Amino acid sequence: MVRVGVIGSGFAGSTHARACLGIDGVQVVAVAAATEAEAAPLAQECAARALGSVDELFGDRSIDVIVVASPTYLHVTHATAAAKAGKHVFCEKPLARTLEEADAIVQACEGAKVTLGVGHVVRFFPEYRHARALIHGGVLGRPGLATFTRGTFPVGKTRAWYMDDEKSGRVLLDLMLHDLDTARWWFGEPELVHARTVGGTGGLDYALATLRYRDRPIVHLEASWAEHAGFRTTFEVRGERGMLTHDSRASAPFQVQAPAIDGLPAVMPATTTHETPYRAQLRSFFARLAAGREPVVGARDGYNSLALGLAVARAARERDAVEWKAPA
Repeated sequence: MVRVGVIGSGFAGSTHARACLGIDGVQVVAVAAATEAEAAPLAQECAARALGSVDELFGDRSIDVIVVASPTYLHVTHATAAAKAGKHVFCEKPLARTLEEADAIVQACEGAKVTLGVGHVVRFFPEYRHARALIHGGVLGRPGLATFTRGTFPVGKTRAWYMDDEKSGRVLLDLMLHDLDTARWWFGEPELVHARTVGGTGGLDYALATLRYRDRPIVHLEASWAEHAGFRTTFEVRGERGMLTHDSRASAPFQVQAPAIDGLPAVMPATTTHETPYRAQLRSFFARLAAGREPVVGARDGYNSLALGLAVARAARERDAVEWKAPA
């Protein structure tokens, strides 16, 4: 039995804790939050202990894995302490707020010889996995253009720390980072980054970025905390032979589009009914941990995707193109 402690009882902490409940051989034994009262509802749901101090998690020798789902600016404190206590770490993305903090986390885990996984959950969404398989399988031919959008309501209205750039990195590191990681996963490392941002008041925030590749597509990314109708994601990939489209609000969210041949339809919808990607992500993490294998998204990918996000932030801040080379 793998015994898990969860830090954080907000959206991320609750999502990861509930995902653990459906995995054989995994038990959530404790939930820690800023106060015991905050931790109590989720802990009760998981039949776990509610803690008002993370120190109790680190000191519990029976706990094998700690899920770090606290606010971004606390990741470095919680993840390094968990590693030094000999616990494996699954850290919600972004890995940290800065590369210096990310370095500290990676070094702490390596020094303690514990596994570090990073929660880039989009890699476990069936639409995105299927799209990658088609792209890498050559179904579209040579990709020329890819676009990603990701938006949700103004989260800064409910959690003030999200609008503090020093603590969260705002919409760019919290939301666009999902699609920056996906672009790396699908197409590799870009060479040049352009970006602009607007907003930052009233909970509204918006970022637009372009990634340029030497021999691969131009990639456009849009992230918004101004999607008043609720959460939405889309992507399009256009190649020499066809096009992939996805819209999370569509009745058939994933489609393959190509010219009609021999009477076959040009649009083929695909169902996305599947176990929650959050459970698939943790199921994979625990299975690989038991097998002594690296997580699907480990230290290197978590670090490099954060570094790319910070490069996009720099491009927006300096209003100029930024050259990119993966640091690790």
